[in-house]
Amino acid sequence: GKAVVSTQSTGLAGFMGDVNHVKVNLESQFNAKLLLGYSGALSFRAGLIHELGENHRTWITDKYYCGGPGSVRGFYEDGIGRPLGGTMHWGAGLSLTRKLPFSPHIWGLGKFMRFHHFANAGNLGNDRRDLMVDPRVSIGSGIIMKIANFRMEINYAVPIRYQSSDVVNHGLQFGIGINFM
Repeated sequence: GKAVVSTQSTGLAGFMGDVNHVKVNLESQFNAKLLLGYSGALSFRAGLIHELGENHRTWITDKYYCGGPGSVRGFYEDGIGRPLGGTMHWGAGLSLTRKLPFSPHIWGLGKFMRFHHFANAGNLGNDRRDLMVDPRVSIGSGIIMKIANFRMEINYAVPIRYQSSDVVNHGLQFGIGINFM
């Protein structure tokens, strides 16, 4: 089977406030069953903050941050790019997953756990040129565990493209959350 999930959100800041902007977020994921028990997922997310009016100020809490187990694995949480965030970002992920090779009846773990191999890429910036120059890229493998609506991951990630200002996490990385790329 195949499945496509897409979301879009738009926020408007500035009604009687000291900042004026529109914030748009897009996220899409395509999932498919493949051969030999594998499943594949292709994910994409992007966001843009567009300042309105004469006051071109965006609070640090409104900005985007990139990196970490939920976005570009192989980097520490918010470890990509500017420490003060950016007004635009993108991220993409390709993931291949497969059930564990033991029976689901052994300790009941087989129902909840999968192997996965991934490639992630993304960037953060304040203009289009920032987004296209030197995107960050990582690859790796790990184990996914789904419990209720949460997902936990233990991965070995290798950042293969990064910049000197980035905070990389080459090696084991643990993540828990609802939304992963």
